[in-house]
Amino acid sequence: MRNYLGIFFIIFLLSFIDKNLVAREKEGRLILGGGIYNFMENGEKRCTLTHTDSTCFREETVSETSIAYQLEYQSDKRFLKIFKPKIGFLGTSKNATYGYTGVSVDFYFGNCKCLVLTPSFAAGWYVDGDEIKMYSRLEFMSGGDLSYRFRNNVRVGVGLYHISNAGLGKENPGTESILFKYQIPF
Repeated sequence: MRNYLGIFFIIFLLSFIDKNLVAREKEGRLILGGGIYNFMENGEKRCTLTHTDSTCFREETVSETSIAYQLEYQSDKRFLKIFKPKIGFLGTSKNATYGYTGVSVDFYFGNCKCLVLTPSFAAGWYVDGDEIKMYSRLEFMSGGDLSYRFRNNVRVGVGLYHISNAGLGKENPGTESILFKYQIPF
């Protein structure tokens, strides 16, 4: 949990360096995403070979990637001048689901302010399905998007996220997702 607070503290400090870095869009966004869930080797370990005294000789990680899909709404409202609330849903082809709410910040780069970095943090309710076991229903998602903003404010980009229980469960395997995103202003 300390890592998450550190990330938000850094974001908070960055917002005071250059006011042009955090632009003021007046529109909310509907975000559609699709990609790969659990693309790094995470998950449960299971013993594949035991000694005669029942101790494990060889372990195998039980992890498979699956297809991920995401639907998210980011509000045009702000609190503490820079944080935008968001609410969303992430699901997988192996029946894992995650409903969440959190905050994000948009940082704009380039003369055209068309390159956008959006770090975010969320907490939500996770259901394992046929995916890796996360050992807690309460899970936290941290990560962000890197996207290109067109003149009509539509964004196309990629998001990279980590979901874990922050040590609240018996174990904390965590999972990573990479999603290609299409963001529509309204």
